[in-house]
Amino acid sequence: MKFKEVIASLFIGTMLVGCDQSGKTTADPANWLSVPTLPIIQDAILPLAPTFGGQRDGVLSQQICALATGKATQGQINEQLRKLNIEPTRLPLTSNDAVALLVNGNVAAQTIACAAYQATEVLRPIDMRDVIKPASQASDLQEQGTTVAEVGKEKGREKEASKATAPAKDVDAGRVAQLLPLRIAQARANADIFALIAEQLQRTPGLSIQEYRDKARDLFIRLAPIYLERIAQQMPPSNAGYQVQQMDARRFVFSNNVGARFDYSVENGLLLSQNGVIWYGNGHLLGSVYRLRAAYFPAGVSKLLAAKQP
Repeated sequence: MKFKEVIASLFIGTMLVGCDQSGKTTADPANWLSVPTLPIIQDAILPLAPTFGGQRDGVLSQQICALATGKATQGQINEQLRKLNIEPTRLPLTSNDAVALLVNGNVAAQTIACAAYQATEVLRPIDMRDVIKPASQASDLQEQGTTVAEVGKEKGREKEASKATAPAKDVDAGRVAQLLPLRIAQARANADIFALIAEQLQRTPGLSIQEYRDKARDLFIRLAPIYLERIAQQMPPSNAGYQVQQMDARRFVFSNNVGARFDYSVENGLLLSQNGVIWYGNGHLLGSVYRLRAAYFPAGVSKLLAAKQP
């Protein structure tokens, strides 16, 4: 499915919206407020990201992505799982988390899980274990005593990752070179798809925050295949040069020579700019600020505000 076709299917019939509305101006209810759209969309998608035993696991999520995108067969994934000391024939075909997606062949669910993983991975601190040399990583894993049979059940993994730092000599330049363009592509795909979702949400003013979250979630699920296509389309040129300003568990900042600047911090989240224009972050999507007129308070607030002073 092409991106333009999705836009057409989502926008069908909107040519008639607004006809014969000139001259009609009705004030919004008093309980409505203008709220930023971006945090609502981010909150809606976060629960869709795959977890294993209650924990995120990048290695296992990437196996699901390989299945979803057709980059690997089930046989190849089974081989990879066995290298991780996971016996695929012992994994359930149905489960409350993403474990079943490693073996059950549900491509639609794998696609949603992969898209949500990519969309949320770019909104998280970098795990320094993803960019250190294998020898250093092996010693870390040995110290942790992790057994892969406990799929995703490593207690405190996220806490350990947040403290992780790596000396420059331990950083794997090859892994970093692969990560930088991927992060830009993920951020651009977020901007594209989230902007499309934001446009749709704006067409239904007056919903509650939870109702907007539910709509954003449903739209992202429908657009998951397009999201994965956008990542491939939004990869920077292969000959782009990069400069890393900071890379640790609290902040990840880098830029390239084709105008992109990526700045993630634990405190402020993701800010992607393109030629000085905010492409993602600070409420911006594709350079524009999206807001919603939401029923932020109960309807009864209107009566309280309209009541006469005693």
